[in-house]
Amino acid sequence: MKLPTTLALAAICLMSTTYALADKKHSYHENKHSFVDKARVIDAQPIYETISYNDPIRECRIEERIVRHSNHAKTPVILGSIIGGAIGNELGHGKSNKKVGAVVGSLLGGAIASDINRKHSQHRYSERRQERVCTLVDQVRYEETLVGYNVRYQYKGRVYHTTTANHPGKRIRIAVNIQAIDR
Repeated sequence: MKLPTTLALAAICLMSTTYALADKKHSYHENKHSFVDKARVIDAQPIYETISYNDPIRECRIEERIVRHSNHAKTPVILGSIIGGAIGNELGHGKSNKKVGAVVGSLLGGAIASDINRKHSQHRYSERRQERVCTLVDQVRYEETLVGYNVRYQYKGRVYHTTTANHPGKRIRIAVNIQAIDR
C-alpha cells in the first residue's frame, strides 16, 4: 500500500473514533440497565442574564466663545516691497547696480511697511460668538437575555430539578439507570 493511501485511511479511522467518542460524551445511550423515560414538568422558570452595551451618542450644545481679531494686513508689506524695489531700481547706476538697488529697496520697503503695520495692529478687538460644540458620549444600555430555564419535574412521586437551554414543555425526557445494591 502506498504512503498517501495509508495516511488517508489512518485519518478516516481517527475521525470516526473521535466522532464516536464525542457522540458518547454528548448524548445518552441506553444499555441493559438504563432507559429513557418522560417525567411531568411541574414548573419551568426562565433564567435571565443582564448584558450591558455602550452606545456612543452625539451630544451637542451651544457655547459662547470669544474670538480675537487683529488688523495685521499683508497688503501694506507687499506695497512697501514693490515701491521700495522701484525706488531702488531708479537710484541704481548701471545694470548690475539697478538689480541690487531693486532687491535692497524691496527688502527695506517691506520691512518699513511691516513695522508701520505692527504699530497700527496693536488695536485688537474681541467678538463674542455662539458656536455649536458636539462630543461623543457613551450611553450605557442594559438588556435582559434569556439564557435557560430552571425546571422542576416529578418522576415516580419524587421531585427533581435541572437546568435546560430550552423550555421543556409539559413533559421532559430523563435517563433512568437501574442498579442493584448489594447489602
